Amino acid sequence: MAEKFYITTPIYYANAKPHLGHAFTAVYADVLARWQKIQRKDVFFTVGTDEHGAKIAKAAEKAGREPQNFVDEIAGEYKKTWQALNIQYNDFIRTTSGKHKEGVLAFIKKIHEAGDIYEGVYEGLYCVECENFVLERNLKNGLCPDHLIAPKKVKEKNHFFNLKKYLPLVKEKITTGELKITPESRRNEILSIIGGGVPDFSITRENVKWGIPFPYDKKQTIYVWADALTNYITVLDFPDGEKYKNFWPADAHILGADINKFHSIFWPAMLISAGLPLPKNIFVHGLFTVNGQKMSKTLGNVIDPIDMVNKFGIDGARYLILSQFPAGEHGDIKAEEFADKYNSDLANGVGNLFERALTMMIDFRDGVVDVQKNVEEKIKFLAEKTAKKYENNFENYKLYKALADVFSFIKRLDRYINKEQPWILNKNKNEKLDEVL
Repeated sequence: MAEKFYITTPIYYANAKPHLGHAFTAVYADVLARWQKIQRKDVFFTVGTDEHGAKIAKAAEKAGREPQNFVDEIAGEYKKTWQALNIQYNDFIRTTSGKHKEGVLAFIKKIHEAGDIYEGVYEGLYCVECENFVLERNLKNGLCPDHLIAPKKVKEKNHFFNLKKYLPLVKEKITTGELKITPESRRNEILSIIGGGVPDFSITRENVKWGIPFPYDKKQTIYVWADALTNYITVLDFPDGEKYKNFWPADAHILGADINKFHSIFWPAMLISAGLPLPKNIFVHGLFTVNGQKMSKTLGNVIDPIDMVNKFGIDGARYLILSQFPAGEHGDIKAEEFADKYNSDLANGVGNLFERALTMMIDFRDGVVDVQKNVEEKIKFLAEKTAKKYENNFENYKLYKALADVFSFIKRLDRYINKEQPWILNKNKNEKLDEVL
């Protein structure tokens, strides 16, 4: 029986069409999933949409739509975009689906039975765009630092998850490597957050109607993280489904730095409370700006992945998305340079090399070269070395470096052709021609 590999992207908030930021994570995970398939593993790869909460209800109201009708359309936009990018996922989970609701209630039941849910009153500043409470000390000029809007003062009865109880154990599992967070900078970030103290968090809201009703208090709905994060098991038909038994725990959660805390602290703590295994690896990629600014409809700098596919083709778009900067770091994208990079790397790089080599083999040797008999040992060694580095980078989720190794090899081959000049070897009927080709 093949070894299993379960890989996920976050589920994206269903309040607007997907943009390049969403596409980056999806393409990254898709490439890693394909790599694991090549290793003959039984791969399960999931994507989806997060469809509950006040923000969704507000966006639907603004559009003059019912929330369910609104999220149906947005989920469709995500599926259309993933199809355009040839994202080969196994399942697309929606938090408004019946199986997700059933799984969430089963999960909440486990946490409740563990005695880790308690009733309390929360009073603080709440950012609707974040779907989260923000501390006054973190505000910038009185505004949420991420969304630049003033948070509202909120006082309401909620049900809380006893996070503080599990923080020492979460820290221990991260420190020992049982829960692997990569790259190391993101791991250190989480350990620093834990060291500074993290308060218990609400798992219900009193005044949010668009959500899953909380079974122990009908006036409350289950709040974002207890709903959204459980998608990783509900998509597997938790608690009794065969897929859950076969594929959980996740081998890799792929996500952006902005949701690292929720995945690396909240999610493991809830899983421990519920008595479930932890994910093996959380890979946290950096965030990017476009021409030095955060993507925003207002600024008009949102990049539509489908537009990229229409301009550069599927593989061209996927390459351009992944080749901008190392995923573990934050980076800046300059959309006006896409065409230059496409031409330099793909057309004039791999495309030109392939065309040169193939044309000379056909013209000089009618397309037939005895590969076993004629091997340039230096090139063979370099190819094998590149392949090993490529494999190692894939195993460590370093796709940018894997690509860099390939293009370094391509440049080396170009230099080799220019040095050996096979067209001269052919003209002089030099036997070394077969070796060079």
